[in-house]
Amino acid sequence: MLLLSKSDLDKAVNMGDIIGAVEEAQRLLGMGHAVNSPIYSLLAEADPAILPEIHGNFQFFSAYVGGDVNAEGIASSASCVHNPTMYGLPYAVGLQLINDMTTGMPLAVMERSRLTELVTPAFSAVGAKYLARKGAETVGIIGCGNQGRTHLQAFNELFDIKSVKAFDVQADVLEKYVTEMGEETGLAIEAAESAEEAIRASDIAEIAINPCKPIVKYDWIKPGALIIALSGFGGELDREDVYGKIDRVVIDSQENLELLKSSGQVEAPVQLAQIVAGKQSGRRDDMEKIVFVHSGMAVNHVAAGHLAYKQAQENAIGTEFEML
Repeated sequence: MLLLSKSDLDKAVNMGDIIGAVEEAQRLLGMGHAVNSPIYSLLAEADPAILPEIHGNFQFFSAYVGGDVNAEGIASSASCVHNPTMYGLPYAVGLQLINDMTTGMPLAVMERSRLTELVTPAFSAVGAKYLARKGAETVGIIGCGNQGRTHLQAFNELFDIKSVKAFDVQADVLEKYVTEMGEETGLAIEAAESAEEAIRASDIAEIAINPCKPIVKYDWIKPGALIIALSGFGGELDREDVYGKIDRVVIDSQENLELLKSSGQVEAPVQLAQIVAGKQSGRRDDMEKIVFVHSGMAVNHVAAGHLAYKQAQENAIGTEFEML
């Protein structure tokens, strides 16, 4: 089995690699050649009386990805709110296991926080590839942490970006982002005074925060724009306002699609995998206002993790050890 650390992953794959892996995972899912499990939250139904004080959300999920990948994977993920401030650790930590489909033997285990930093924006970029209007050139980044950084890197892989509007409620974080990401990407990045300003200016706007209350109004979204919300169900959006008026809502998993349909908030939501597989249309005209809502999907992580394993193996990256 191959062990891959965070630094190993950075050597084995880049953002372009991961975008390709995620797009293929979505195509296979839409074609029925992949299986994605729902996310299982360990403590969701537990009796609070028997638990210690909880500072995190512990989740597990798995997937099979067919095609040339032909691998299964299991992920453990913990999102711990005090990690960055109290322990100097990433907010999200965990492991990704990649297993051989024939023997069931583990092929690789890898650090998951870095994988998530790559896979989440890669999923957004794949969505933008199919849902952004042709010639999209202005990007809005709401939330300038790690996801805000990797999302800009991912969009920069696929689009000819002319300008970026960034916003964060922490002025020092925003200032650092504008300076450092401008130097890294060579893009013209401007600090916005509000989320509204950034969204109104953008052809593609990504929201990488979990606000206590909805912050995005329908009228902020310009004709032809794509809004990408990462909370899973669009908690960043004023859903009563946005979902009632928006031209199209695209969502990640089949489970979330069914939940959104049953809520009655959206008339005809579409799963991105169906679009990537060619079974549903993507953007239908340049004036459509579209929302793409997603969170973590196991198929994306398995495809990306398997690619990291293969490329690490080919380039002698990581640590091999005998399990049996």
